[in-house]
Amino acid sequence: MTSAVDESEAAAGTGRRLRRPSGRAIFLGIVLVIVAVYTDMAFDLEWRTQAGRIGPGYFPRIIGILGLVLTLALLVISLRAGAVDGEEELGDEETGEADLGRHPGTMLLVVTATAVLVALFTSLGAIVSCAIFLAATLFLLNRGHRVTNVVISLALPVLMYLLFQSFLNAGLPDGLLPRF
Repeated sequence: MTSAVDESEAAAGTGRRLRRPSGRAIFLGIVLVIVAVYTDMAFDLEWRTQAGRIGPGYFPRIIGILGLVLTLALLVISLRAGAVDGEEELGDEETGEADLGRHPGTMLLVVTATAVLVALFTSLGAIVSCAIFLAATLFLLNRGHRVTNVVISLALPVLMYLLFQSFLNAGLPDGLLPRF
């Protein structure tokens, strides 16, 4: 039995094996276009202020370039011959129904926690709301590591606040805690 890849290889007369784009490759192509538009918008922003400090375009440029490189690398890997999609695991071949995930309840809880984080970010402040969000998600997803969860839930928001507030002077909401 010959496959479409073998037929296209024979028709082209080359030794290279081509692969028909999968759902993953199409998705990555769409993400690549979105990241390219984002990066173009980031390069329209000034990367330095008149005072010589980091401007509003500094981090978006870094994120955009890294996003382009990573997405392009994943796209190339997914188009290579012999690449594994994992699509066989995701759907039921007989009924054609897609698997919506193995843990829909957990996903729903994390999405809900994220919505609560966004809703409470300005009223509770960056440190308190992020600490609550991290504690909730870590205790849900990283059970059995209580000390690690508490340390990460407290240390990461404080470090983030110090980085943005003190080092970058970006300003995050204080909320319940006084400015330090």
